[in-house]
Amino acid sequence: MSDLSLDKTPLFDSGWLTVSSAANRDDVLLRIAEAERRAEAALERLGRTLKQGIAGDHDRRIDALLALETRGIPASGTAADGAVERVMMEVGFRKRDLMPRFHELAEHCRAIHRRALAVVRDARWALMLERAAADPGGASSPIQGVGTRYVKSDRYDVRAARSLPPDDRVRADRFLKRLGEDPVPPELELSPLEGAGPEGTALWGMKAGNGNRFVLRRGELRGIACFFVEDVGPYPDHEGGRRGALAR
Repeated sequence: MSDLSLDKTPLFDSGWLTVSSAANRDDVLLRIAEAERRAEAALERLGRTLKQGIAGDHDRRIDALLALETRGIPASGTAADGAVERVMMEVGFRKRDLMPRFHELAEHCRAIHRRALAVVRDARWALMLERAAADPGGASSPIQGVGTRYVKSDRYDVRAARSLPPDDRVRADRFLKRLGEDPVPPELELSPLEGAGPEGTALWGMKAGNGNRFVLRRGELRGIACFFVEDVGPYPDHEGGRRGALAR
């Protein structure tokens, strides 16, 4: 699917909550329940779309997911909050016993958007791993590090610029320098990524600061075993403290 715009499959549509201020209590409750069901169905559609795949090369697909994660879904969440608040002001204050139900709807919509962010993030990260394994780069800098050696690949700078703003790229470089310490600081969480890449391709993950992670590849340069830094990107905590396999 080449178009990941939420305009076509919104996670929440204000039209789902069209309720007359004169509607009776049961009708309002039915509309709230319907809005919740439609939001759940929209999340399921998004998940199916991502499983079907996205047209385009790795860069284009990853860019589309990153835009959805950082702009599309947050904007949808803001719109959902506004729609619930509007109806709550129009209807809830006339039927105060329904106010808790509107608060439940608002939290339900926020939870839907948090889950959507996590789904899109994981799909994006899977593509980043696929890209690093399918299109590995060569060395673009001298071998760095006293203990654990590393070198940036010639793909890294372009990929970093696509994924991270300038401040995060500076922060990532500071984290990367610590990889060369002996021993590697445990707080960097350097560890192999299970199932990443085709057979025989070992990809590793490591913190890059501010919820970002590196993708690294084990290799050898001029007879020296080292890590090639292939990619970096956001892996934010959308699940309330659980960052998945990359943070174990």
